[in-house]
Amino acid sequence: MSAAATTASNVPSPRALRRRLTHARRAHANRTWLQVAEDAYVAIFTLLMLGVVVGAALAQVHHELLGCPTAGCGVVREELPAVVALGTIGAVLHALASIGPVVSDSASAQWVLSTPVARGGLLRRRYAGAVGVAAAVCVALPGVAMTGTTSPPATVVAVLVGGLGAGMLTTALATAAQPHPGARRAVSMTGDALLAAAVALAAAVAAGLSWDLQVGGSLTGVAAIGLVVAGLVAVALATPRVGRLRRADVEPGGALVAGLSGAAYGLDVSLVGEVLTARRFRLMGARRSRRGFGSGFAAVVAREAIRLARSPRRLLGLAGAAVVVLIGAATGLGTLAVLLAALAGYAATRWTAASLRIAWRSPGLRRALGIDDLAILVGLSVPGGVVAALWATVVTVLLPSGSTVTGVVIALAIWSGIVRSAASAPPRFDGPLVTSPMGALPPGAIVGIVRGPDAAVLGSLALTLGAGAGWSIAVAVLIAAWSLWRAIAAVGDTRPYAERLQEATEAKRRAS
Repeated sequence: MSAAATTASNVPSPRALRRRLTHARRAHANRTWLQVAEDAYVAIFTLLMLGVVVGAALAQVHHELLGCPTAGCGVVREELPAVVALGTIGAVLHALASIGPVVSDSASAQWVLSTPVARGGLLRRRYAGAVGVAAAVCVALPGVAMTGTTSPPATVVAVLVGGLGAGMLTTALATAAQPHPGARRAVSMTGDALLAAAVALAAAVAAGLSWDLQVGGSLTGVAAIGLVVAGLVAVALATPRVGRLRRADVEPGGALVAGLSGAAYGLDVSLVGEVLTARRFRLMGARRSRRGFGSGFAAVVAREAIRLARSPRRLLGLAGAAVVVLIGAATGLGTLAVLLAALAGYAATRWTAASLRIAWRSPGLRRALGIDDLAILVGLSVPGGVVAALWATVVTVLLPSGSTVTGVVIALAIWSGIVRSAASAPPRFDGPLVTSPMGALPPGAIVGIVRGPDAAVLGSLALTLGAGAGWSIAVAVLIAAWSLWRAIAAVGDTRPYAERLQEATEAKRRAS
């Protein structure tokens, strides 16, 4: 008993452990205070510059929305903030359920959280950080959406205060559900439902429907204050649960954040999507396998179509991109709606080219399949083209000035973009870095971001500038053929696999 008491008395408090870790880090730091201050100055200056640019853009949008005389602008101006608020809450719920919200990296989970120190004292700071980030997002996005409204200042303040309460409430809910897989899945599905409702309301706004809710200013203020009180109570009730989180609950989220940070550092948007997809299927555990059919080119197309069908949640992103285009058309963009449709469709369908990207960068994988490289590359691009064509058809039917030419051009522009982005070379980290205003970057990092959107813009540029139907389709077809040719030519030797194997065997025989 005395030995146990002595051992318990030797256990440091969480604050003492953090001080020891801070002292150990500072003792092994290899940067001077001057270097740290210089980095802080650069970060603050960058934030100020971004604030000035974003503020100027918001002021321009506010001026244009207030000066737009059309009925569509009026509906978007008054009803869009409610849609943005609903979608923000849904996105925050889904993100919190996917990441944690309380996370810890692998090193801390293995070495720090395994100590006998009270775990709650080590994780409460990260819990507070998650609450702060969620509250900031729930306040910022609806606040930005309200820049173009004619609402009185009291209503704007009430919405911002309500967003603060919603951010705290969502974080507390996700934290309480974190150690329970079923509850965590329910929170994620609730976020998806709110996102779907936001997309439906946005579609109604794009169609010109207005609900014209008349709510008194006092009632709005009371509701906002009640939401803040509920958020504070929920945060206080969820705080003791942080100490009961296991390492298995916080470590996967930390690994996900590390993977996303690495992908963001490499400026590889496709890798971000692959990290999230791998995390989703890892949580899912197992899925029923489906047998393919056919052989050669047909088998590649069939297997890729089955893979795309495993992600029905992506339909929500496709619907959201279509609604963005319709809202842009409702505000009087004119022919610029074609360019917006090409970029929005590219962003919503880029995930369809994940297999093409992997096969394009993996010669060993292509050799293992035993099929011609040309059949693999073209076959993996066909299902993405079908998805792009279906999305472009739906958007063209819903656009007020849509036509067959518009649908063909948008579909070809989107397909050109996703093929070119999938065939872009990864950044090279094995050579010298390139100096840029953002610091030292690996060669090809910036160019990799541009590859894809450039083809989508070029493919839809002729129709956007008002060219005729023949010229618009010819330019779109030319850009699509150029993108596919570049993807195939960059691979190198695309002769049949049997022919290349026979040539290699004969060369080896002659060498011996």
